[in-house]
Amino acid sequence: MYRYKHANLSSYFSLTIAFVLMFTVMTTTIAQEVFVQTGFEEFPTGNPPKDWEAIGGDFEVSGDTVKTDKKALAILGGADGDGLGIPIETEVPIISVEFYVYIEGGGRSFNLKIATADGFGENNGCTYINWDAGIVRLYDGAAWQPIGDFETDTWKYVYIVADVSKSEFDFYVGDDRDDALGAKPEKGLPFRNPALGPVAKWVAFYTWGIVVPGYIDDLLVYEGEEALDLAVDPAGKLTTFWGHIKKQAALQ
Repeated sequence: MYRYKHANLSSYFSLTIAFVLMFTVMTTTIAQEVFVQTGFEEFPTGNPPKDWEAIGGDFEVSGDTVKTDKKALAILGGADGDGLGIPIETEVPIISVEFYVYIEGGGRSFNLKIATADGFGENNGCTYINWDAGIVRLYDGAAWQPIGDFETDTWKYVYIVADVSKSEFDFYVGDDRDDALGAKPEKGLPFRNPALGPVAKWVAFYTWGIVVPGYIDDLLVYEGEEALDLAVDPAGKLTTFWGHIKKQAALQ
């Protein structure tokens, strides 16, 4: 009888702990929305990613220059003002953007904007970053300012945290995600101009004077400044957790 009660008590505490952990996981997942998590494998080659907004330009999913798996986003060229935008809807003023990037040497490549205007073609009120002949730089509304050296003709990992409430962003770079997240960032970098609203509305790749292509792989866009935990797929956390509970219950 004692062993039976002890076993039931052990099962009760195990399930109680499991439900507390499940609630914690659900709360974390709900609190930090992921807008984009893609290696571009789900998109057909030769066209921009489906459901993104393209204005002119030569933007396409390609298998020519790739970091992981078989596809990446190629930003090959375009007229001044062409762009490829990812719309986001959020009430959180901080947006994080991560990706692998490959910039061909020899000249100016594409721009990146985390924009607060209704349309991503607006250049004010946003981060305004550009890769140009071995450096990465920002436009502060008056002039181009260097952020730092940037190695070309190789894949690098970039992590950007934009705080719309301050019209500032932090910039990290490394050889891979762990390296970038652990790197010393360039902090408090200014937007091109003060934000035009309380939150970001777009992440956009943009061309202006582009003469060399750039490539993006493993793009990740999400709310907040805390780096997303990729040890478990955010979309599969609850399923994975319930699988763990069922396995433990079967062992009791």
